[in-house]
Amino acid sequence: MPMRISLCLALALVGCAPATDDVVTPDPNPDDVPFTYSEEPLTGFVDPMVGTEGSGNTIPGALVPHGMVRASPDTLGTPGDIDAYRYESTRMEGFSHTHLEGPGGSANGYSQILLLPQSGELVTDRTARATPFDHASETARPGYYGVTLGGVQAELTATSHAAVHRYTFPAGPARLLVDVGSSMGTSSDGALQISGDTVTGHGVYQVHPIVAALTGGDGRTGFTTVYTSVTVSVPPTDHGTFQGSRSVITLDGADSVQGSWAGGWIGWDFDAETTVELRVGISYISEAQAQKNVDEEIGTDGFDAVAEKADAAWNHVLNRVQVDAPDDEKRQFYTALYHAAFQPSDHTEAGGKYAIHASGEAHVLDAKGMKYMTDDWCQWDSFRTVHPFGTLFEPELRDDIARSALKVFEEGGWLDKCPWAATGYSRVMIANPTVPILTDMLLKGLDRFDTDLAWAAIDKAGTEETPDAPRGLCGFASLGTPPEYLTLGFVPQECDPSQSASVTLEETVDDAAASRFAQAIGRTADADRYAARADYWKNTWDFDLGFARPRNADGAWVEPFSPDDNSEFNGFTEATSWIYSFHVMHDVPGLQEAMGGHTAFLAKLDAFFDEGHFDVSNEPSFHIPFLYAAVGDPSDTQRRVRETLNAAFSVTPGGLPGNDDAGATSTWIVLASLGLYQIDPSSPVWTVTTPAVARSELRLHPGYYDGGTFVIETVGDLATQPYIASATLNGEPLDHAWITQAQITAGGTLSLTLSDTPTTWGETP
Repeated sequence: MPMRISLCLALALVGCAPATDDVVTPDPNPDDVPFTYSEEPLTGFVDPMVGTEGSGNTIPGALVPHGMVRASPDTLGTPGDIDAYRYESTRMEGFSHTHLEGPGGSANGYSQILLLPQSGELVTDRTARATPFDHASETARPGYYGVTLGGVQAELTATSHAAVHRYTFPAGPARLLVDVGSSMGTSSDGALQISGDTVTGHGVYQVHPIVAALTGGDGRTGFTTVYTSVTVSVPPTDHGTFQGSRSVITLDGADSVQGSWAGGWIGWDFDAETTVELRVGISYISEAQAQKNVDEEIGTDGFDAVAEKADAAWNHVLNRVQVDAPDDEKRQFYTALYHAAFQPSDHTEAGGKYAIHASGEAHVLDAKGMKYMTDDWCQWDSFRTVHPFGTLFEPELRDDIARSALKVFEEGGWLDKCPWAATGYSRVMIANPTVPILTDMLLKGLDRFDTDLAWAAIDKAGTEETPDAPRGLCGFASLGTPPEYLTLGFVPQECDPSQSASVTLEETVDDAAASRFAQAIGRTADADRYAARADYWKNTWDFDLGFARPRNADGAWVEPFSPDDNSEFNGFTEATSWIYSFHVMHDVPGLQEAMGGHTAFLAKLDAFFDEGHFDVSNEPSFHIPFLYAAVGDPSDTQRRVRETLNAAFSVTPGGLPGNDDAGATSTWIVLASLGLYQIDPSSPVWTVTTPAVARSELRLHPGYYDGGTFVIETVGDLATQPYIASATLNGEPLDHAWITQAQITAGGTLSLTLSDTPTTWGETP
């Protein structure tokens, strides 16, 4: 029988969970248990164009779930652009193979190893060669992207570490440009060789020069080398190379080139319309490994076979959650679920090797059966939604995610805040979000990782700081915990004027998680130590004004202060005091008391929403609509969540109100649509609210959970009845607006009877 872990869940929702809801540790080797289920055709409900317009920064190209390779179009950009494809653009630079999902930031990123088909005249200048395109010629679906460029029909599909391109050229001169210098960051070196029908090469890129400069400019942080091997189905009849970012030098007939901003081409002169297929291997290990990735993952398959397998892979994953809803709601739900399964990505390449960069150099390691999961840029976003949901949706990945985080710790000496495919640590964003991610796994029984090593990593992050974190930017450049937090009980404005108060608040969330982790592995004294620190959020709290505020090192409040100040030096990360004053996810009862009690807390929430302070496009706001239910007023959670889903999101290119941030925003849509949300990211209890779909069925992995399926059904009309009148769990009355992870994974049915007016269901004093 599985071993039970008895844990007191220090929850804002429920206090301490009863023993019958204790978490169950899965049996050994759960991956050996087959996971099969009936499937419906669901990929047709996914629109990869959603979020490509405006600030969503999603990509419309071809990939498989958690694939390292994302073969996707790059439109012609302008300085400061964040990601490669902008729906508003009218010209396309080509198709690159490395992308993040919905990132923020600017003047940095991937978009490496770019291919561009051309017909007619050879053009190598990077701006001049950008080709007009029309959205009417675009087709995007899971595992496939197509568009017409300059008379060439271009089609892309992918495996996890390789891609297949299919280009249908018109009669006349035609060619393929292979650019190993292209990047959203900067090109610092590279090489390309042409030999018959094969092009091999690599590019060396600085992914994030700002981080490199802030951490001392050691010449190591932020660099990555990406290797490629490209083979074409039709032998070329001419070739050449080019080099340069502004003034491009083109050499007709050259076989090789080396240096920054390098590239080359192979060409043909077709008598009639001709289709050419390309196999593109991508690797962080070597050019030979890139070809090995092609050989192992594509083999003898042609384009259509690879595209069909990619579609099947997506359909299998999407069918882990089946929903009954009108087609528009299904399109929103499954598009969001699709984006939720992009990152982290599996960087274990063919033959079981992966490159890890945390030490400042790329080391190739034997995966020993592990999937090396990385590129979750940034966990400050995804720890709130993607990772808690993943424990239900894809529990088999959790162990590898934990092990990958610990490999980074062993390699570089620190937990990673925002895993990337580059040397050193990205450091962007604040605190240590890997701590609640690891704790959430442990408390949910997903503990097939070295918990002693994990504790060493957690405790180091909580008690030490990297010596190169500059004062004045300590939140941004930190890898551990600012020493001022340990000595003063808060992060002062002198440490980081842009983020100081929010760093304190985020650190206390991590401390609560560290306390729970320590308690679970029997380290009682450590648990008590971190539990005391979890109360440090009160050191940011101005009890007279009722808001969190930044403080100077001498303890004085920073003046002037306005809770809706959103300026650069307001002390709050990408947010205001209004938003971060609710960022006490681990101690909602304490926050309610600090705000003056139950009535005052509800009034503050109402003002927050009614005065327009809520911003669902930014992660610190994600949990706030659910706080009504946390303090016993679930009807207002039901109303606010429904209003947000209806007003903020749509199945259009501009359908995401902000950066998708590694699927964080899309996963909020998924959870809100299911009617579940985990307010405290390191405590396994889910708030229940009215779903946006009439019925959902979550398929539970039998290697990890015994329940089979968990169904959430509604009785009534969702369109006119947004409130819950009553609920049952497996036929028994449920009188509170929360449910534990263990109750979900035990399987069964949560039935919600609806009402057109607010009710008293789930209310508590």
